[in-house]
Amino acid sequence: MEDKEIVQRILRHGETQCYSLIVKRYSGMVFSKAISLMKREDLAQEITQQTFIRAYTNLDSWHGDSLGAWMLSIAAHLSLNTLDKIRRERTEFMDESKWKEPEPEDDEEHETLIQILEKSIKELPPDDQKIIRLHYYKGKKTAEIAQLTGLTSSNVLVKLHRIRELLKKKIDHERNK
Repeated sequence: MEDKEIVQRILRHGETQCYSLIVKRYSGMVFSKAISLMKREDLAQEITQQTFIRAYTNLDSWHGDSLGAWMLSIAAHLSLNTLDKIRRERTEFMDESKWKEPEPEDDEEHETLIQILEKSIKELPPDDQKIIRLHYYKGKKTAEIAQLTGLTSSNVLVKLHRIRELLKKKIDHERNK
């Protein structure tokens, strides 16, 4: 049975059991796409399941071209959203509970680190300085920073990650001099 016929039977005649044919036909392809992006079987299985649920609930929006390509685009979109969420969770700077008051003997080292950090931030390109200052000094969320800078939220997250890595390297370099 052709994809169009299966979809018509589901939408027009309520033959929801026909959806199992779509699942059988495309589950391997969808899982392959998900695993190639997620690199974890448990997440790929979750994405595969979400893809078929999303496709079923939006079946009426399928325009009749390749159902497989449409399913793959849903899987890719869900995978990228999940990866973005994972990255955001990983890039939380530091939980406040991890902060401690510096010991008196640490004050000098702490002050030195702050000076190195400030110097390193000043050496960044102006756009990167702006992102760091908005995020850490003004407490702006990535969506707000994206709006203020004209970047996407994903770009802001990537830039924050890269800037932090660069600052860590600069601080390590300065401390080891």
